[in-house]
Amino acid sequence: MENKIEKLKQNWESYILHKKLPEDTRILVKEAWDRCLAYGVDYNGGYGDIIPEKELNEILERKANLIRIADPVMENIFSIIKETSFSLVLTDENGVIIHVKENESIHKKHDSLRFIRGTRWDEKNVGANAIGTALAAEMDLHMLGAEHFCKSHHPWTCSAALIRNSLGEIIGCIDISGSVEDDHIHTFGIVTYAAKIIEKQMDLTASYELIETAMDSVIDGLFVIDKNFRTTNANKKILEIFNVNREEFENINIKEMFDDIDIKNKVFENGESLRISDYTINFKNNKHECLLNISPTKISGRVTGAVFFVKEAQQVRKVVSHIAGYKASYEFDDILTENEEMKRIIKFAKKIAKTNSTVLIQGESGTGKELFAHSIHNYSRRSSGPFVAVNCAALPKDLVESELFGYEKGSFTGASREGKPGKFELANGGTIFLDEIGELPLEMQSKLLRVIENNKINRIGSRYERSTDVRIITATNRNLREEIEQKSFREDLFFRLNVINITLPPLKERLEDIELLAEHFLGQLNQESKTSKKFSRNFIDYLSKNQWRGNVRELRHCIQREFYISDDEYIRTPRVNNIRQEKEININNSDLKEVEKIYIEEALKAENGNVIKAAKRLNIGKSTVYRKIKKFDIDIEVYK
Repeated sequence: MENKIEKLKQNWESYILHKKLPEDTRILVKEAWDRCLAYGVDYNGGYGDIIPEKELNEILERKANLIRIADPVMENIFSIIKETSFSLVLTDENGVIIHVKENESIHKKHDSLRFIRGTRWDEKNVGANAIGTALAAEMDLHMLGAEHFCKSHHPWTCSAALIRNSLGEIIGCIDISGSVEDDHIHTFGIVTYAAKIIEKQMDLTASYELIETAMDSVIDGLFVIDKNFRTTNANKKILEIFNVNREEFENINIKEMFDDIDIKNKVFENGESLRISDYTINFKNNKHECLLNISPTKISGRVTGAVFFVKEAQQVRKVVSHIAGYKASYEFDDILTENEEMKRIIKFAKKIAKTNSTVLIQGESGTGKELFAHSIHNYSRRSSGPFVAVNCAALPKDLVESELFGYEKGSFTGASREGKPGKFELANGGTIFLDEIGELPLEMQSKLLRVIENNKINRIGSRYERSTDVRIITATNRNLREEIEQKSFREDLFFRLNVINITLPPLKERLEDIELLAEHFLGQLNQESKTSKKFSRNFIDYLSKNQWRGNVRELRHCIQREFYISDDEYIRTPRVNNIRQEKEININNSDLKEVEKIYIEEALKAENGNVIKAAKRLNIGKSTVYRKIKKFDIDIEVYK
């Protein structure tokens, strides 16, 4: 060893002092010396360049993860070499020492060379050395004695290995340095192996961080358990749902929380994935309604635990509402009028739209009650929420409660196995529009009253009430005060619904709007059909003189009918009263559906378009008549 060390000194003197390169000088050493000469490095120097404290702190902060991962690796190696003259240092990609594991016996020597934390050991500042040259040459290397450029480093032997990230970029360097007399071939192997361990640990940490980022980017709750029901990971959203910190969540008894689900047998033993579309999690006296997915986690085909995916029911229902088209289609600008009373009503409706008050809209059939309900919602603070419209008259009597308030799984024969939310739940955060409220059965009126009073609904078969945030708008063409006198409508419910009252005038009191509306409907038809039909003056006069018992709806249907019947550019001859031609029916030769349609039309004609009376005349339910009207596309307005 002494001969080798002496030979290296001779080589150094030959090249650095006399510019003669011995043949046995390693090429990488010669290249390093050349760089030092080009930099103008003083070979009598070689003392670490101390960097400003602010710069050091910034580097330490930026490299905190590298230091954290490298420290136990360095500690493990140091426990083996601590009785020797060797010590370990960690640098950043620029050669700044950021972490040291130092043997006390060489502490003074380190200090004298400024081989300490916060100093830079690149070739430009301290000459060729294992750290600086490894970074410059971008390769792991071992440097012995006089292979160092500066004379002060000749008593040292150093081995340095680069640390790279997953992209192959150099992020640091780990070095073992000691007395040249104690040089050992294994030090280079140790340091390169240490660098690989640090790199793998960095990759693993990056993978964990990527998983954490991915989990936290999911907008729904997510957590993982092992087969002992212990929580091993959880994202931020699940902590937010339960309003707990990570430590509190890890202490939750998951097995007890989901005791009604056979996770052990179905998920852990059979490897099944479970999906429950309507589930309630009870935690700290709070009920969290959600869609729940539980899937097994596997390693090499063996189940190791389960991952829980918790989607809040409110978010699910927003999506359902969007897909189902639960949104308001009209705005106040869609209400065409030149009538001063209508303008006053619109102004009033805009004002009350900004409140959360319950609204009762009254008026004859076809006056635009639904149009106002849509417009109030779209003008309100709830416009981004769902708008759920329900025709109370069209609901079968035995399904009214389940449609409005929903039901739990297995609550009655034919019920969905997973339960079903009602229209009030689907309207949460928005508006529910109960059209034809006068048709609501008495027993349902009392339940609706309870919902209005406490803002809670109770599903059929449920053991607890669910809170709701729903604005209620109702509409009717009936005189509810008369219905109250006839004991067919609850007076207390009427007062609850009639907080804000909007009564729409019939079209016969809005004569100035008839031509305006007719021209609007004609324009729509012309655009759809790509035609340019016009009204004759006598047709406009006829429209203005008609009573329009079906109001705006009847006017629209009249314009549609005359538009399609007219063969001329002008719509001249009014055929408004020609409801239909009488038909002679041969029962034997007729389609049963056609016969059914004609009987319904006859009943509507006899009862002036009153569906309830027509149903009684036919001795069938009103909901059946409504379904048949829709099925056969019957225009009841022409019979009123």
